[in-house]
Amino acid sequence: MTKLKKDLGKLKDEKFSDYLVLMRERDARYSLYFENLGLQMKLKELDGSSHPVDDAYGDPVVLRIALDRCREQLSSTQRELKKMTDEYAETVPRREYDALTSQLHDATKDTNALKAELQTIHDTYKRVLALKKSVEEELVEVKERCSELERAGTPRPQWELCADFIGGGRDRWWQLASGLSSRDILRVLLKELGPAAESEQLEHFDGLGMDPMIPPYLRYEGKVRNLRLSRREVSVIINDIWLGKLEHGQGMSMQDYVTKYFEDRYQQPSVRAEWAYNLCAGAEQMLDEPQVKLFWGVLHGHLSEHIYLSHRRQWQALRDQLYRHSKDKETVTLEDFEKVAKSVFPLKSDVDIKNMTDVVRKQLKLKINCNEVNLDKLFQENEEGFDRVEFARELYRQRQLAQDKYIREVVAELGGKHATRPVSRDQLKRAFAIVDPAIDHIRMERYVRWAFSECEGAGEAWGDARPLPLRAIAARLAAGDVERAGARYRDKRRAHKMI
Repeated sequence: MTKLKKDLGKLKDEKFSDYLVLMRERDARYSLYFENLGLQMKLKELDGSSHPVDDAYGDPVVLRIALDRCREQLSSTQRELKKMTDEYAETVPRREYDALTSQLHDATKDTNALKAELQTIHDTYKRVLALKKSVEEELVEVKERCSELERAGTPRPQWELCADFIGGGRDRWWQLASGLSSRDILRVLLKELGPAAESEQLEHFDGLGMDPMIPPYLRYEGKVRNLRLSRREVSVIINDIWLGKLEHGQGMSMQDYVTKYFEDRYQQPSVRAEWAYNLCAGAEQMLDEPQVKLFWGVLHGHLSEHIYLSHRRQWQALRDQLYRHSKDKETVTLEDFEKVAKSVFPLKSDVDIKNMTDVVRKQLKLKINCNEVNLDKLFQENEEGFDRVEFARELYRQRQLAQDKYIREVVAELGGKHATRPVSRDQLKRAFAIVDPAIDHIRMERYVRWAFSECEGAGEAWGDARPLPLRAIAARLAAGDVERAGARYRDKRRAHKMI
Protein backbone atom coordinates (compact mmCIF):
# COMPACT_ATOMS: atom_id res chain seq x y z
CA MET A 1 0.00 0.00 0.00
CA THR A 2 2.85 2.35 0.85
CA LYS A 3 4.53 1.60 -2.46
CA LEU A 4 1.32 2.48 -4.33
CA LYS A 5 1.13 5.77 -2.48
CA LYS A 6 4.72 6.55 -3.44
CA ASP A 7 4.04 5.67 -7.09
CA LEU A 8 0.90 7.84 -7.03
CA GLY A 9 2.93 10.74 -5.62
CA LYS A 10 5.56 10.33 -8.36
CA LEU A 11 2.87 10.33 -11.08
CA LYS A 12 1.37 13.53 -9.65
CA ASP A 13 4.79 15.20 -9.64
CA GLU A 14 5.42 14.16 -13.26
CA LYS A 15 1.96 15.41 -14.27
CA PHE A 16 2.61 18.77 -12.57
CA SER A 17 6.01 19.06 -14.28
CA ASP A 18 4.38 18.36 -17.67
CA TYR A 19 1.84 21.07 -16.87
CA LEU A 20 4.61 23.55 -16.18
CA VAL A 21 6.35 22.67 -19.47
CA LEU A 22 3.10 23.26 -21.40
CA MET A 23 2.57 26.63 -19.69
CA ARG A 24 6.09 27.76 -20.56
CA GLU A 25 5.56 26.74 -24.20
CA ARG A 26 2.29 28.70 -24.28
CA ASP A 27 3.98 31.80 -22.89
CA ALA A 28 6.78 31.47 -25.43
CA ARG A 29 4.23 31.24 -28.30
CA TYR A 30 2.48 34.39 -27.06
CA SER A 31 5.82 36.22 -26.83
CA LEU A 32 6.80 35.20 -30.36
CA TYR A 33 3.41 36.23 -31.65
CA PHE A 34 3.57 39.72 -30.17
CA GLU A 35 7.17 40.20 -31.27
CA ASN A 36 6.20 39.20 -34.81
CA LEU A 37 3.30 41.62 -34.69
CA GLY A 38 5.54 44.45 -33.48
CA LEU A 39 8.08 43.81 -36.24
CA GLN A 40 5.35 43.91 -38.88
CA MET A 41 4.04 47.24 -37.59
CA LYS A 42 7.53 48.70 -37.57
CA LEU A 43 8.08 47.49 -41.18
CA LYS A 44 4.85 49.18 -42.29
CA GLU A 45 5.92 52.43 -40.65
CA LEU A 46 9.23 52.35 -42.47
CA ASP A 47 7.60 51.58 -45.78
CA GLY A 48 4.89 54.22 -45.31
CA SER A 49 2.25 51.71 -45.94
CA SER A 50 0.56 52.44 -42.61
CA HIS A 51 -0.20 56.11 -43.49
CA PRO A 52 -1.97 57.50 -46.51
CA VAL A 53 0.29 59.38 -48.92
CA ASP A 54 -0.29 63.16 -48.81
CA ASP A 55 0.20 65.12 -51.97
CA ALA A 56 1.76 67.98 -50.00
CA TYR A 57 4.81 65.85 -49.09
CA GLY A 58 5.57 65.50 -52.76
CA ASP A 59 5.39 69.26 -53.45
CA PRO A 60 8.90 70.81 -53.75
CA VAL A 61 7.78 74.20 -52.36
CA VAL A 62 6.34 72.67 -49.29
CA LEU A 63 9.47 70.62 -48.83
CA ARG A 64 11.59 73.79 -49.24
CA ILE A 65 9.58 75.63 -46.60
CA ALA A 66 9.76 72.64 -44.27
CA LEU A 67 13.54 72.47 -44.78
CA ASP A 68 13.97 76.19 -43.93
CA ARG A 69 11.79 75.76 -40.89
CA CYS A 70 13.89 72.85 -39.73
CA ARG A 71 17.06 74.89 -40.23
CA GLU A 72 15.66 77.74 -38.12
CA GLN A 73 14.71 75.34 -35.38
CA LEU A 74 18.16 73.75 -35.58
CA SER A 75 19.89 77.16 -35.27
CA SER A 76 17.68 78.11 -32.31
CA THR A 77 18.37 74.80 -30.67
CA GLN A 78 22.14 75.25 -31.18
CA ARG A 79 22.02 78.74 -29.64
CA GLU A 80 20.12 77.47 -26.63
CA LEU A 81 22.56 74.59 -26.34
CA LYS A 82 25.54 76.97 -26.44
CA LYS A 83 23.90 79.26 -23.89
CA MET A 84 23.22 76.39 -21.55
CA THR A 85 26.77 75.12 -22.08
CA ASP A 86 28.19 78.54 -21.10
CA GLU A 87 25.87 78.88 -18.10
CA TYR A 88 26.59 75.43 -16.72
CA ALA A 89 30.29 75.30 -17.63
CA GLU A 90 31.35 75.59 -13.94
CA THR A 91 28.72 73.27 -12.51
CA VAL A 92 29.10 69.64 -11.62
CA PRO A 93 26.57 66.85 -11.70
CA ARG A 94 24.48 66.30 -8.62
CA ARG A 95 25.98 62.89 -8.16
CA GLU A 96 29.52 64.28 -8.05
CA TYR A 97 28.38 67.10 -5.73
CA ASP A 98 26.85 64.63 -3.29
CA ALA A 99 29.98 62.48 -3.41
CA LEU A 100 32.24 65.50 -2.74
CA THR A 101 29.95 66.67 0.08
CA SER A 102 30.14 63.26 1.67
CA GLN A 103 33.94 63.27 1.39
CA LEU A 104 34.08 66.74 2.94
CA HIS A 105 31.88 65.61 5.82
CA ASP A 106 34.12 62.61 6.48
CA ALA A 107 37.26 64.73 6.26
CA THR A 108 35.79 67.32 8.67
CA LYS A 109 34.83 64.57 11.09
CA ASP A 110 38.34 63.11 10.97
CA THR A 111 39.84 66.59 11.46
CA ASN A 112 37.67 67.25 14.52
CA ALA A 113 38.66 63.88 15.95
CA LEU A 114 42.34 64.69 15.42
CA LYS A 115 41.85 68.12 17.04
CA ALA A 116 40.20 66.52 20.06
CA GLU A 117 43.04 64.01 20.28
CA LEU A 118 45.58 66.83 19.99
CA GLN A 119 43.82 68.76 22.78
CA THR A 120 43.87 65.66 24.95
CA ILE A 121 47.59 65.27 24.29
CA HIS A 122 48.12 68.96 25.19
CA ASP A 123 46.18 68.52 28.44
CA THR A 124 48.16 65.40 29.27
CA TYR A 125 51.37 67.26 28.51
CA LYS A 126 50.36 70.10 30.86
CA ARG A 127 49.48 67.63 33.60
CA VAL A 128 52.83 65.89 33.13
CA LEU A 129 54.61 69.25 33.35
CA ALA A 130 52.70 70.10 36.53
CA LEU A 131 53.52 66.67 37.96
CA LYS A 132 57.16 67.12 37.01
CA LYS A 133 57.22 70.50 38.75
CA SER A 134 55.57 68.98 41.81
CA VAL A 135 58.10 66.16 41.88
CA GLU A 136 60.95 68.67 41.55
CA GLU A 137 59.58 70.72 44.45
CA GLU A 138 59.17 67.56 46.50
CA LEU A 139 62.73 66.58 45.61
CA VAL A 140 64.01 69.98 46.79
CA GLU A 141 62.05 69.64 50.02
CA VAL A 142 63.35 66.11 50.58
CA LYS A 143 66.90 67.30 49.95
CA GLU A 144 66.42 70.09 52.49
CA ARG A 145 65.08 67.60 55.01
CA CYS A 146 68.01 65.27 54.34
CA SER A 147 70.48 68.11 54.81
CA GLU A 148 68.76 69.12 58.06
CA LEU A 149 68.85 65.52 59.27
CA GLU A 150 72.51 65.26 58.33
CA ARG A 151 73.27 68.41 60.33
CA ALA A 152 71.09 67.51 63.31
CA GLY A 153 71.51 63.75 63.25
CA THR A 154 73.52 62.03 65.94
CA PRO A 155 74.99 58.52 66.02
CA ARG A 156 72.67 55.89 67.36
CA PRO A 157 73.51 55.24 71.03
CA GLN A 158 74.92 51.89 72.07
CA TRP A 159 72.23 50.94 74.55
CA GLU A 160 73.91 47.66 75.42
CA LEU A 161 76.49 49.61 77.44
CA CYS A 162 73.74 50.57 79.91
CA ALA A 163 73.34 46.95 81.01
CA ASP A 164 76.43 47.25 83.24
CA PHE A 165 74.77 50.01 85.31
CA ILE A 166 71.35 48.36 85.77
CA GLY A 167 70.56 46.03 88.63
CA GLY A 168 70.04 42.52 87.31
CA GLY A 169 72.66 42.70 84.57
CA ARG A 170 72.23 42.27 80.88
CA ASP A 171 69.30 39.85 81.09
CA ARG A 172 67.13 42.32 83.00
CA TRP A 173 68.21 45.20 80.75
CA TRP A 174 67.20 43.32 77.61
CA GLN A 175 63.86 42.51 79.19
CA LEU A 176 63.31 46.21 79.91
CA ALA A 177 64.54 47.58 76.56
CA SER A 178 63.43 44.90 74.13
CA GLY A 179 61.20 46.24 71.34
CA LEU A 180 61.23 49.88 72.56
CA SER A 181 62.16 53.00 70.65
CA SER A 182 65.14 55.15 71.61
CA ARG A 183 62.91 57.63 73.42
CA ASP A 184 61.22 54.89 75.47
CA ILE A 185 64.55 53.25 76.24
CA LEU A 186 65.81 56.60 77.54
CA ARG A 187 62.79 56.92 79.80
CA VAL A 188 63.31 53.40 81.14
CA LEU A 189 66.97 54.20 81.76
CA LEU A 190 66.15 57.41 83.66
CA LYS A 191 63.53 55.60 85.67
CA GLU A 192 66.01 52.90 86.64
CA LEU A 193 68.83 55.29 87.46
CA GLY A 194 66.70 57.99 89.10
CA PRO A 195 65.75 56.36 92.40
CA ALA A 196 69.26 54.99 92.93
CA ALA A 197 70.80 58.42 92.27
CA GLU A 198 68.42 60.89 93.88
CA SER A 199 65.45 59.23 95.48
CA GLU A 200 64.58 62.36 97.49
CA GLN A 201 64.71 64.58 94.41
CA LEU A 202 62.14 62.40 92.61
CA GLU A 203 59.73 62.72 95.52
CA HIS A 204 60.11 66.47 96.06
CA PHE A 205 61.30 69.58 94.29
CA ASP A 206 63.31 72.26 96.08
CA GLY A 207 61.64 75.66 96.07
CA LEU A 208 63.60 78.35 94.24
CA GLY A 209 62.92 81.00 96.86
CA MET A 210 61.34 84.45 96.71
CA ASP A 211 63.99 86.29 94.69
CA PRO A 212 62.44 88.89 92.27
CA MET A 213 64.47 87.37 89.41
CA ILE A 214 62.52 84.14 89.78
CA PRO A 215 59.24 83.94 87.78
CA PRO A 216 56.26 84.83 90.02
CA TYR A 217 54.60 81.44 89.62
CA LEU A 218 57.77 79.65 90.90
CA ARG A 219 58.41 81.82 93.96
CA TYR A 220 58.22 79.43 96.89
CA GLU A 221 60.43 78.30 99.74
CA GLY A 222 60.52 74.74 101.00
CA LYS A 223 59.81 71.30 99.59
CA VAL A 224 57.34 70.86 96.72
CA ARG A 225 55.68 67.48 96.27
CA ASN A 226 56.26 65.73 92.93
CA LEU A 227 52.82 64.90 91.48
CA ARG A 228 54.36 62.92 88.58
CA LEU A 229 52.03 64.39 85.98
CA SER A 230 51.50 62.31 82.86
CA ARG A 231 52.06 63.68 79.39
CA ARG A 232 48.33 63.95 78.85
CA GLU A 233 47.84 65.91 82.07
CA VAL A 234 50.56 68.35 81.10
CA SER A 235 48.98 68.81 77.66
CA VAL A 236 45.55 69.40 79.20
CA ILE A 237 46.90 72.09 81.55
CA ILE A 238 48.79 73.82 78.74
CA ASN A 239 45.70 73.85 76.53
CA ASP A 240 43.59 75.19 79.39
CA ILE A 241 46.11 77.99 79.91
CA TRP A 242 46.01 78.91 76.21
CA LEU A 243 42.20 78.96 76.11
CA GLY A 244 42.01 81.03 79.28
CA LYS A 245 44.55 83.50 77.96
CA LEU A 246 42.64 83.88 74.71
CA GLU A 247 39.50 84.70 76.66
CA HIS A 248 40.74 86.65 79.68
CA GLY A 249 44.47 87.27 79.30
CA GLN A 250 44.79 89.42 76.18
CA GLY A 251 47.50 91.99 76.75
CA MET A 252 49.17 90.07 79.59
CA SER A 253 52.50 88.32 79.34
CA MET A 254 52.46 84.55 79.60
CA GLN A 255 54.31 84.59 82.93
CA ASP A 256 51.79 87.01 84.46
CA TYR A 257 48.85 85.02 83.16
CA VAL A 258 50.23 81.68 84.38
CA THR A 259 50.66 83.26 87.82
CA LYS A 260 47.07 84.54 87.70
CA TYR A 261 45.88 81.16 86.37
CA PHE A 262 47.19 79.23 89.41
CA GLU A 263 46.17 81.97 91.88
CA ASP A 264 42.57 81.85 90.63
CA ARG A 265 42.36 78.08 90.98
CA TYR A 266 44.29 77.36 94.17
CA GLN A 267 44.17 79.45 97.32
CA GLN A 268 46.99 77.77 99.22
CA PRO A 269 50.53 78.74 98.11
CA SER A 270 51.79 75.19 98.61
CA VAL A 271 49.18 73.76 96.21
CA ARG A 272 49.89 76.51 93.68
CA ALA A 273 53.59 75.71 93.90
CA GLU A 274 52.94 71.99 93.43
CA TRP A 275 51.03 72.49 90.22
CA ALA A 276 53.38 75.17 88.89
CA TYR A 277 56.57 73.19 89.59
CA ASN A 278 55.10 69.95 88.26
CA LEU A 279 53.86 71.70 85.12
CA CYS A 280 57.34 73.08 84.45
CA ALA A 281 58.95 69.70 85.17
CA GLY A 282 56.53 67.92 82.87
CA ALA A 283 56.97 70.52 80.12
CA GLU A 284 60.76 70.19 80.30
CA GLN A 285 60.43 66.45 79.72
CA MET A 286 58.11 67.03 76.74
CA LEU A 287 60.18 69.56 74.82
CA ASP A 288 60.32 67.07 71.95
CA GLU A 289 56.68 67.99 71.31
CA PRO A 290 56.47 71.12 69.09
CA GLN A 291 53.34 72.39 70.88
CA VAL A 292 54.92 72.07 74.34
CA LYS A 293 58.14 73.62 73.04
CA LEU A 294 56.13 76.60 71.74
CA PHE A 295 54.40 77.07 75.11
CA TRP A 296 57.73 76.79 76.93
CA GLY A 297 59.33 79.37 74.64
CA VAL A 298 56.42 81.80 75.07
CA LEU A 299 56.47 81.28 78.85
CA HIS A 300 60.16 82.25 79.03
CA GLY A 301 59.86 85.08 76.52
CA HIS A 302 61.91 83.36 73.83
CA LEU A 303 59.03 83.01 71.34
CA SER A 304 56.08 85.19 70.41
CA GLU A 305 52.64 84.02 71.46
CA HIS A 306 51.38 85.29 68.09
CA ILE A 307 52.84 82.10 66.59
CA TYR A 308 50.20 80.10 68.44
CA LEU A 309 47.47 82.64 67.57
CA SER A 310 48.40 82.62 63.87
CA HIS A 311 48.48 78.81 63.82
CA ARG A 312 45.06 78.67 65.45
CA ARG A 313 43.64 81.24 62.99
CA GLN A 314 44.89 79.20 60.02
CA TRP A 315 43.38 76.04 61.43
CA GLN A 316 40.03 77.73 62.07
CA ALA A 317 39.99 79.43 58.64
CA LEU A 318 40.52 76.11 56.86
CA ARG A 319 37.89 74.44 59.05
CA ASP A 320 35.29 77.17 58.38
CA GLN A 321 35.91 77.12 54.61
CA LEU A 322 35.60 73.34 54.46
CA TYR A 323 32.33 73.35 56.41
CA ARG A 324 31.04 76.15 54.16
CA HIS A 325 31.98 74.16 51.05
CA SER A 326 30.48 70.89 52.35
CA LYS A 327 27.03 70.09 50.98
CA ASP A 328 25.88 68.05 53.96
CA LYS A 329 27.92 70.12 56.49
CA GLU A 330 29.77 66.97 57.47
CA THR A 331 31.90 65.54 54.66
CA VAL A 332 33.87 66.69 51.62
CA THR A 333 35.80 64.81 48.97
CA LEU A 334 39.58 64.82 48.88
CA GLU A 335 39.50 66.78 45.60
CA ASP A 336 37.36 69.48 47.21
CA PHE A 337 39.63 69.44 50.26
CA GLU A 338 42.66 70.14 48.05
CA LYS A 339 40.84 72.97 46.22
CA VAL A 340 39.71 74.62 49.45
CA ALA A 341 43.15 74.22 51.02
CA LYS A 342 44.73 75.84 47.95
CA SER A 343 42.29 78.76 48.15
CA VAL A 344 42.88 79.25 51.90
CA PHE A 345 46.68 78.87 51.56
CA PRO A 346 47.53 80.23 48.08
CA LEU A 347 51.27 80.33 48.84
CA LYS A 348 51.52 76.61 49.59
CA SER A 349 53.04 74.44 46.91
CA ASP A 350 51.43 71.37 45.41
CA VAL A 351 53.81 69.26 47.52
CA ASP A 352 52.50 70.88 50.71
CA ILE A 353 48.88 70.29 49.67
CA LYS A 354 49.71 66.66 48.87
CA ASN A 355 51.38 66.24 52.27
CA MET A 356 48.29 67.65 53.95
CA THR A 357 46.12 65.20 52.02
CA ASP A 358 48.37 62.30 53.04
CA VAL A 359 48.15 63.33 56.71
CA VAL A 360 44.34 63.53 56.43
CA ARG A 361 44.29 59.99 55.03
CA LYS A 362 46.58 58.80 57.81
CA GLN A 363 44.66 60.54 60.61
CA LEU A 364 41.24 59.36 59.43
CA LYS A 365 42.63 55.94 58.34
CA LEU A 366 41.03 56.24 54.90
CA LYS A 367 41.25 53.33 52.52
CA ILE A 368 42.64 53.70 49.01
CA ASN A 369 39.24 53.76 47.31
CA CYS A 370 37.68 56.09 49.94
CA ASN A 371 37.69 59.81 49.14
CA GLU A 372 35.23 61.13 51.74
CA VAL A 373 36.71 63.29 54.53
CA ASN A 374 34.70 63.50 57.74
CA LEU A 375 35.19 67.07 58.94
CA ASP A 376 33.98 66.41 62.48
CA LYS A 377 36.67 63.76 62.99
CA LEU A 378 39.32 65.78 61.18
CA PHE A 379 38.83 68.93 63.29
CA GLN A 380 37.95 67.22 66.53
CA GLU A 381 39.37 69.20 69.46
CA ASN A 382 39.84 67.32 72.73
CA GLU A 383 41.02 68.41 76.17
CA GLU A 384 44.65 68.36 75.04
CA GLY A 385 43.97 71.01 72.39
CA PHE A 386 43.48 71.26 68.68
CA ASP A 387 47.23 71.19 68.03
CA ARG A 388 47.64 67.64 69.32
CA VAL A 389 46.08 65.98 66.25
CA GLU A 390 48.28 65.00 63.32
CA PHE A 391 46.67 67.39 60.85
CA ALA A 392 47.25 70.43 63.09
CA ARG A 393 50.85 69.30 63.60
CA GLU A 394 51.35 69.12 59.83
CA LEU A 395 49.97 72.65 59.44
CA TYR A 396 52.38 73.86 62.14
CA ARG A 397 55.31 72.03 60.56
CA GLN A 398 54.63 73.55 57.15
CA ARG A 399 54.21 76.97 58.72
CA GLN A 400 57.59 76.74 60.44
CA LEU A 401 59.30 75.51 57.26
CA ALA A 402 57.79 78.38 55.26
CA GLN A 403 58.88 80.86 57.94
CA ASP A 404 62.42 79.48 57.98
CA LYS A 405 62.63 79.74 54.18
CA TYR A 406 61.27 83.29 54.30
CA ILE A 407 63.82 84.34 56.90
CA ARG A 408 66.65 82.70 54.96
CA GLU A 409 65.73 84.77 51.90
CA VAL A 410 65.70 87.96 54.00
CA VAL A 411 69.08 87.06 55.52
CA ALA A 412 70.49 86.32 52.07
CA GLU A 413 69.27 89.71 50.86
CA LEU A 414 71.10 91.33 53.80
CA GLY A 415 74.38 89.69 52.85
CA GLY A 416 74.11 86.11 54.00
CA LYS A 417 74.71 84.43 57.32
CA HIS A 418 78.44 85.19 57.14
CA ALA A 419 77.92 88.96 56.93
CA THR A 420 79.66 90.86 59.72
CA ARG A 421 78.28 94.39 59.30
CA PRO A 422 75.39 95.42 61.59
CA VAL A 423 71.94 95.82 60.04
CA SER A 424 69.82 98.94 60.52
CA ARG A 425 66.03 99.25 60.48
CA ASP A 426 66.00 100.76 56.98
CA GLN A 427 68.16 97.95 55.58
CA LEU A 428 65.82 95.36 57.09
CA LYS A 429 62.77 97.14 55.61
CA ARG A 430 64.44 97.19 52.20
CA ALA A 431 65.17 93.46 52.43
CA PHE A 432 61.55 92.72 53.33
CA ALA A 433 60.33 94.86 50.41
CA ILE A 434 62.57 92.99 47.95
CA VAL A 435 61.88 89.48 49.22
CA ASP A 436 58.14 90.06 49.77
CA PRO A 437 56.80 92.70 47.33
CA ALA A 438 53.22 92.14 48.53
CA ILE A 439 53.96 93.07 52.16
CA ASP A 440 52.13 96.14 53.47
CA HIS A 441 53.61 98.89 55.60
CA ILE A 442 51.86 97.83 58.82
CA ARG A 443 53.08 94.26 58.69
CA MET A 444 56.59 95.31 57.71
CA GLU A 445 56.69 97.77 60.63
CA ARG A 446 55.53 95.01 63.00
CA TYR A 447 58.25 92.63 61.80
CA VAL A 448 60.98 95.26 62.07
CA ARG A 449 59.78 96.35 65.51
CA TRP A 450 59.87 92.73 66.69
CA ALA A 451 63.39 92.24 65.32
CA PHE A 452 64.66 95.36 67.18
CA SER A 453 62.48 94.89 70.28
CA GLU A 454 65.51 93.98 72.39
CA CYS A 455 66.94 97.45 71.83
CA GLU A 456 63.61 99.00 72.71
CA GLY A 457 63.37 96.87 75.85
CA ALA A 458 66.88 97.96 76.85
CA GLY A 459 65.68 101.55 77.22
CA GLU A 460 66.38 102.96 73.77
CA ALA A 461 63.71 104.82 71.85
CA TRP A 462 62.23 103.10 68.85
CA GLY A 463 63.46 105.72 66.46
CA ASP A 464 66.98 105.56 67.90
CA ALA A 465 67.36 101.77 67.82
CA ARG A 466 70.98 100.95 67.08
CA PRO A 467 71.94 98.51 64.29
CA LEU A 468 72.15 94.88 65.35
CA PRO A 469 74.23 91.96 64.09
CA LEU A 470 72.55 89.96 61.37
CA ARG A 471 72.72 86.79 63.47
CA ALA A 472 70.74 88.46 66.27
CA ILE A 473 68.11 89.78 63.85
CA ALA A 474 67.71 86.34 62.24
CA ALA A 475 67.25 84.76 65.68
CA ARG A 476 64.62 87.35 66.65
CA LEU A 477 62.70 86.87 63.37
CA ALA A 478 62.77 83.08 63.84
CA ALA A 479 61.25 83.54 67.31
CA GLY A 480 58.38 85.73 66.07
CA ASP A 481 55.25 85.45 63.97
CA VAL A 482 56.83 86.21 60.58
CA GLU A 483 55.00 85.00 57.48
CA ARG A 484 55.24 85.82 53.81
CA ALA A 485 52.45 88.08 52.47
CA GLY A 486 52.71 87.15 48.79
CA ALA A 487 54.78 85.43 46.12
CA ARG A 488 58.17 86.95 45.39
CA TYR A 489 58.17 86.41 41.61
CA ARG A 490 54.47 86.93 40.98
CA ASP A 491 54.87 89.37 38.08
CA LYS A 492 57.47 87.26 36.31
CA ARG A 493 55.37 84.12 36.56
CA ARG A 494 52.35 85.99 35.23
CA ALA A 495 54.35 87.31 32.28
CA HIS A 496 55.67 83.83 31.60
CA LYS A 497 52.11 82.44 31.57
CA MET A 498 50.97 85.18 29.19
CA ILE A 499 53.80 84.32 26.83
